[in-house]
Amino acid sequence: MAEPRTHELDLKKLLPGPHYCSACARRVCEAVAGLDGVAAAGCDLESGTLTITRYGRGLSAEALAAKVRRIALEETGRVAHAAYRVTGLD
Repeated sequence: MAEPRTHELDLKKLLPGPHYCSACARRVCEAVAGLDGVAAAGCDLESGTLTITRYGRGLSAEALAAKVRRIALEETGRVAHAAYRVTGLD
């Protein structure tokens, strides 16, 4: 069996602006972990990093990145992100 390979992707670029929230990041990580050829996927929400370990055969690095981008768009499109303005706390 081929050696696993590890890739790091920037969640803040995958989930830009108002779409970068911990819930969306977790959903992306869970969806990526379920891809064929992916051995493991983990998110570091503070640094905004998605770490993916894939098997050497199967998905190429480019195909994996394309699937992750598609998953990020799908997951952020599933929910509405609201911004609330809080006043009167000073």
